[in-house]
Amino acid sequence: MPHPSSYNAANLLEQTTVGIIAVDLRGVVRTVNTAAERLLGKPRRLLLDAPLAQRLPGHPVALDLIERAKRMGAPCRVRNARLSPSPEISVAVSLTAAPLLDGEGRLAGAMLHMEEVGAAERLEEGARLLETLDSVGALALAVAHEVKNPLAGIRGAAQLLEMEGISPGGLECTQLIRAEVDRISRLLDSLLGLADPHPLDQQSVNIHEVLDHVLQLTRGVSPNPTRDYDPSLPPVRGDGDRLVQLFLNLVKNAQEAAGPEGEVSLHTRISNQVRMENGRRSLHVMVEVRDNGPGVPEELRQRIFIPFVSTKSGGVGLGLAISQKIVNDHNGLLEVESRPGLTQFRVFLPMSSLRP
Repeated sequence: MPHPSSYNAANLLEQTTVGIIAVDLRGVVRTVNTAAERLLGKPRRLLLDAPLAQRLPGHPVALDLIERAKRMGAPCRVRNARLSPSPEISVAVSLTAAPLLDGEGRLAGAMLHMEEVGAAERLEEGARLLETLDSVGALALAVAHEVKNPLAGIRGAAQLLEMEGISPGGLECTQLIRAEVDRISRLLDSLLGLADPHPLDQQSVNIHEVLDHVLQLTRGVSPNPTRDYDPSLPPVRGDGDRLVQLFLNLVKNAQEAAGPEGEVSLHTRISNQVRMENGRRSLHVMVEVRDNGPGVPEELRQRIFIPFVSTKSGGVGLGLAISQKIVNDHNGLLEVESRPGLTQFRVFLPMSSLRP
């Protein structure tokens, strides 16, 4: 028979996977469980007996949630929040604050529940998105041959009519036909980017060489991105050509969002933000593309990597979908954080176990 202590409150608190912090009426931390230590990357001795505002600086969402729970006397929840307990850690979480009552039913403080969004949820979401991308890619492969050949015939017929000499009104019509045929062909070419049947050419890749090549390709386009590289980064495992395509998409998007007078920057560093299925963090190379444009509208943030969803007027909405597929093919992670004046696309790539 298990020992009775296996079922007491203290043991259950320590074994739950949800991070829990309890504060008193002054906001001083009184209890921290093991999951909260792991989530925040800090031992409890550094968290206890100090105001939570000091231990989670710059996190008004969590602190406001606690105050609302105490004021309303009821649980309050925010599903999508981000905690950054240190410069190298940024964690997507679901937060729940609940009032904490003493033995006589009087308000004694509050409990903050922190559940990381990223292990099962992000893996499951990524799998669903990858299925969508694969379906669209398969459709593109099936349709491209049947559509592109007739399109080429239509375009050729329009050119023949122009060569034979037609009225100005007829010329305007043939030019419109050719323009629309070219537009549909470009769309099909973009769709085929989701269905690239070629396997990755896995090699040990210097990510800074990839980024510098992208900067050469975008030279002359304002704003010119600035660089903040960590020179000690190890190589990543991947396909150099696909990675160039990935970061070219992200940099071009950032330049368009920022506008000619805006700012775009590239940042690299080692990150332990990616948590694996076993709950342990895994070291990845992180590349961040930032811009100071107007930001991604809130209603689009959850759908921005889905094909045909675009923030640009007249945009096709395939660039980020293709970028997501490239990252998924590399067993990496692509995420976005955005508000007016700062949009950050983060790419996490596994470090290489191959020799350069």
